[in-house]
Amino acid sequence: CDLSSGINAEYGGVRKGKKKDMGKSEMKEMETLEDECKQVAAQLLKGVLMKVAAVERERLMEQRKDVMTRYSEQKKRQEEEMKMVQEDQAKSAEAMKAREKELRERLMKKFKQFEEKKQKTQDKIQKKKHIII
Repeated sequence: CDLSSGINAEYGGVRKGKKKDMGKSEMKEMETLEDECKQVAAQLLKGVLMKVAAVERERLMEQRKDVMTRYSEQKKRQEEEMKMVQEDQAKSAEAMKAREKELRERLMKKFKQFEEKKQKTQDKIQKKKHIII
């Protein structure tokens, strides 16, 4: 904060760097004004920094909110996908059990047919043996 231009005008053209030509009270007043200027500048800077920090905090909170929203949506989608996969697996397991049951029944039917043919063949053989004997 350079007050020399204002002081120069106020004190009739005193040039910067010529403080030794000024009186002690004038120098003291100039130093006081410079100190006040520095304090005001510091306060302004602090205020600006606080506003910047508040804006940045708000931006970060919004960003966090967006991330949490995306996370919860992704988690929900994953849960739905997992549920669908489990349902598909359950349906597949049911279909496999039904197919297994069907195949077992067909196998049992074929086995019974085989047993019946075997028995008929054995009966025929027995009859032929009786006839031969």
